[in-house]
Amino acid sequence: MRISTSMMFDTNTQNLQQLQTGLYRLQNQMSTGRRILTPADDPVSAAQAVVISQKKSVNSQFVDNQGNAASQLASLESTLRSTSDLISNVMVRAAEADNANISDTARVALAAEIGQDFEQLLGLANTTDAMGQHVFAGFRAETQPFAVSGTPGNRTINYHGDDGTRQLQVDTGRVMDVSAAGSDVFMHVRQGNGQFSFSAGATNAGTGILGSSSIISGYNDSTYKLTFTAPGVYTLDVTTNGVPAAPVTGQVYTAGSDIVLGPVGQQIKINISGTPAAGDTFTVQPASNQDIFTTLDSMIKALSANVSTSPTTQAAFKNQITQIRQSLDQVYDHLITAQTSVGARRLELENLTTAGADRDLQYQTDLSKLQDLDYTQAISDMANNKMVLEAAQLSFKQVSQMTLFNYL
Repeated sequence: MRISTSMMFDTNTQNLQQLQTGLYRLQNQMSTGRRILTPADDPVSAAQAVVISQKKSVNSQFVDNQGNAASQLASLESTLRSTSDLISNVMVRAAEADNANISDTARVALAAEIGQDFEQLLGLANTTDAMGQHVFAGFRAETQPFAVSGTPGNRTINYHGDDGTRQLQVDTGRVMDVSAAGSDVFMHVRQGNGQFSFSAGATNAGTGILGSSSIISGYNDSTYKLTFTAPGVYTLDVTTNGVPAAPVTGQVYTAGSDIVLGPVGQQIKINISGTPAAGDTFTVQPASNQDIFTTLDSMIKALSANVSTSPTTQAAFKNQITQIRQSLDQVYDHLITAQTSVGARRLELENLTTAGADRDLQYQTDLSKLQDLDYTQAISDMANNKMVLEAAQLSFKQVSQMTLFNYL
C-alpha cells in the first residue's frame, strides 16, 4: 500500500486530535466530578439521570409542602388547645355556679369572668397566622370571620367566613387539610348529650329540676313533651318524623324516678326531681347545633339574674345551668376531637417527611452512581491517555523527519 506524505500527516494529526480530545474530556470530568458531561457520553445513563432528577425534584417539593403544612397545623393545634383550655376553665366556673349555697353577688362576679372568657374566645376565633391570614375563615382568609353584636347576655354572633378548608398536596395521591373552617369548629356543636336534648319550659312555675338523661337501647329522633296537668300527673305528647301521636294522659310522676320513653329497641330515659306545677313542661327533642359563643353568652345571662328570690327561680336557674354544663361538655369534646384530628395529621406529616428524606437520599445515591466520577479510574485513565499522547507525539515527530533529502 502506497502511503503519501500528506496522508501520513493527516492521519497522525487526526489521531493526535482524538487523543487530545479524550484527555480534555477526562480533565473536564475530573474538574467537575461528573462522569456524564453531555448525553453523548452515556445516553442510557443520561436518560435515567433525567428521570431520577425529576422524581427528586417532585419529592423535594413535597417535602417543602410538608414543612409548610406542619407549620400551619402547629399553629392551628396551638389555637385549638388554647380554646379547649379556656372552655375547661369555663366548665370549672359552671360547676362553681351550680351550687345552691352560692350568692347572687358571687354569681355576678362569675358572670364578669365569663364575659372576659367570651372576649378571649372571640380573639382566638379570629386568630391570624404568620402571613396575616385568618386561621378559621375558610377560603376567605383575609376576612375577619367572627363579629359580635348586642350586649352581654343577649349577643348575636355572625360568621363571615365560609366552609372551605385550605389544602396542600404533601405526597403523591395525598392532599391534606391544613386549616379548619370556623363554621365547623365554633358554630356547629351538638347540644344535649349529642343525640337528644332534655330541657325545661322557660315559663315553668314549679320546682321541677332536670336530672340525668341517657339512651337505653336507641333513639329514633322523636320529640317527647311532658305537660303536667296537676302535681304528680302529666300528659305525654310524642311526635315521630313530624307526625304527632295521640296524647297519653294520666301519666303518674314520681320525683327522682327515671321516666322511660320510646318503643322497645328505641328507648331513652330521663329523670326529673322536685315538684312541677300544673302547666309546667319538659321536652326531649333531637339535638341541634349551637355555636360556642351562644353557650357562653347564655351562661352570662343565667349568672347575671336574681336567683335567690324564690324556689321557682332557683329551680329555673338550676335547669339552665344543667343545660349549660351539658352544652359545655359537648363543646369540650368537640374541640378535643378537632385537636386530635390535627394531631393525627401532624403525626402523618412526620412520617411522610421521614419517608421523603429517605427517598431523597436514595435518589441522590442513584444519581451519584449514574453521574459521579470514579476518581481512581479517572486518574488511571488520565495517566494512560497522557502516556499514549506523548508517545504518539514523539513517534510523529520522528516519522515526520524521515525524508530522502537527508541522503542527498
